[in-house]
Amino acid sequence: MTLTRTFRIAASVAALIAGYAHFSLYQDGYKDIPIAHIGAQFLLNALSSVLIAAALLAPIFIKAPPLLKLGAPLAGMGWAASSLFAFWMSRTEGGWFGFRDGPGLNPLPEAALSVYPEIAVLVCCAALVVHSLVVRRRAASN
Repeated sequence: MTLTRTFRIAASVAALIAGYAHFSLYQDGYKDIPIAHIGAQFLLNALSSVLIAAALLAPIFIKAPPLLKLGAPLAGMGWAASSLFAFWMSRTEGGWFGFRDGPGLNPLPEAALSVYPEIAVLVCCAALVVHSLVVRRRAASN
């Protein structure tokens, strides 16, 4: 198994775990929070995780265009970074669009099930982007 395949699988699994945590929170009452459509944001995050995971896995199973090979990790990085930013903001005084949660990794275990996998997605996708850029640079110099 190649390193890029390993990173793609790891990022996909991590995205699905984080998406599950967001969907679980949505089901457990976040859907009823009236502030800034928090419920819809949690549901959208969960659905996005499935799309990110599928896009990351696609090049393993099909001959994917270069745009998908680079676009999926870039989208994964954006998704993970924005999720982590929203998590952090929801623990500040102003909150995330007025919504405050927390503190720390509360609610347990969902907060940990989202934060740590999102960090893994960010790291694995960054590695995929760097690898893709290095491969392109080597190909261009030959």
